[in-house]
Amino acid sequence: FKVAMATLDVFRTSVAAAALGFARRALDEALDRAASRHMFGKTLADFQITQAKLAGMATNIDAAALLTYRAAWERDQGRRVTRAAAMAKLTATENAQAVIDAALQMFGGLGVVSGQPVETLYREIRALRIYEGASEVQQLIIARDLLGEHAAAQAAREQA
Repeated sequence: FKVAMATLDVFRTSVAAAALGFARRALDEALDRAASRHMFGKTLADFQITQAKLAGMATNIDAAALLTYRAAWERDQGRRVTRAAAMAKLTATENAQAVIDAALQMFGGLGVVSGQPVETLYREIRALRIYEGASEVQQLIIARDLLGEHAAAQAAREQA
């Protein structure tokens, strides 16, 4: 059982990395669209609302990347990574969903045309949010680990 659970930690980090790749592709597509789509005599990128959306997308990607890199690094150090992997998987897949959704919005109706890169990403990210435990499962794993750590610290304080 312990081996199986440790294997899930590796897979969760891998799923987080895959979600990160999806999100980065979506941001690239959104940047290309924003720079080339003309509306009201300007490009979509000229509008502050688009700039704010792009900034949020980039921030979501970097936040997920840092958690994913931390989980992978801790695993490389031989540490137990159950919480770190769950945090990485949860954040990367949820943030990727948000980034892909924002990219799709920038494409308007074209974004839901079958075969368009953002449409494909939109469909495929859903599976990653389920693999190796849905987001709600990741939340339970994180909370249980936190509560266990808290209980151990509290017991140690009481013994001191």
